[in-house]
Amino acid sequence: MYRILTERKNLQKIKAVLRRLGLDYTLVNAEGSWQGQTESSIAIELDAITWRTTQQLAQLIKTMNDQQAVLIQTIPSSSRLI
Repeated sequence: MYRILTERKNLQKIKAVLRRLGLDYTLVNAEGSWQGQTESSIAIELDAITWRTTQQLAQLIKTMNDQQAVLIQTIPSSSRLI
């Protein structure tokens, strides 16, 4: 599982990209800090996705939001639908 942490900008465009790619995701509103500046953020949790697709998605969001960096976290997990 991967988590992408990014500034809360272009939210509707980000959701459209996630849907277009057919990804299952959980989106969490958050508050973060980057270089001492507090900002409204989102955490996008992604399961059943490859590292490469995660990197491509993060790069797309970084470009779309005109950010210096977007954080990707790798989270060891085991998921099951019941």
